Amino acid sequence: MGGQTMDLKPGVPDRVAGIARAVLGAAPYVGPLLSEVVTELIPNQRIDRLAEFVGILNAKVEAVDRARLESQFRDPEFVDLLEDGFLHVARAISRERKEYIASLIANSLSSETLKHCQYKQLLSILRELSDPEVILLHFYSKVGSDDHNELMARHAEIIQGPMLSMGSSPEAFDLLALHEMHKANLQRLGLIRPHFRSPSRRGEPPEFDSKTGMMSVSHTDITPLGRLLLRSIMLVDATQQNAVTDL
Repeated sequence: MGGQTMDLKPGVPDRVAGIARAVLGAAPYVGPLLSEVVTELIPNQRIDRLAEFVGILNAKVEAVDRARLESQFRDPEFVDLLEDGFLHVARAISRERKEYIASLIANSLSSETLKHCQYKQLLSILRELSDPEVILLHFYSKVGSDDHNELMARHAEIIQGPMLSMGSSPEAFDLLALHEMHKANLQRLGLIRPHFRSPSRRGEPPEFDSKTGMMSVSHTDITPLGRLLLRSIMLVDATQQNAVTDL
């Protein structure tokens, strides 16, 4: 054994750390701040987010039969879904977002109809939605229900968008553009469906919205996919019917 020597060559983590120090050292003004974010703030925040998520998930699956739970945790498809969930949680800032992810995973454990791979698709859609877009989608599902006014009161700015006039500031137009982007993203993902106004007389051109320059929408309803996503994150239940809104 005397001929053996200890390998002192730096490993991959050491080389990565060295490169990071060199890069950050080349930016003396922001380098120290970035170093703190990269080495301390981000890792600690991610651990905190995962810890909070685990607590939320634990509360949501306590009613699931223990034998079924253990069986599901051995299923490679569920482990794949859970891994995606952890990656999403690591970047989730709001408590609501962690609740959505935990609800989706908890539902996948007790579902008798959808497979884990299908919940993975729903999680992928959720990842493409911002928190305001989830609120807006939730609103579309509640029009005509008792919760409609309550949601409007809590999130009027998100749901209605800015009210513009001739003297509106450039910032107000920026906010309107973002509001329209939220609706466009929901439509792109197949979660809502706009219905356009028909010309009042045959042969007349369609009516256009002066704010957006697009064809005027008579009403918008949530699609079956949109309602399925909301059910998977426990924002609506299975008894609700599709609602429509003219927003």
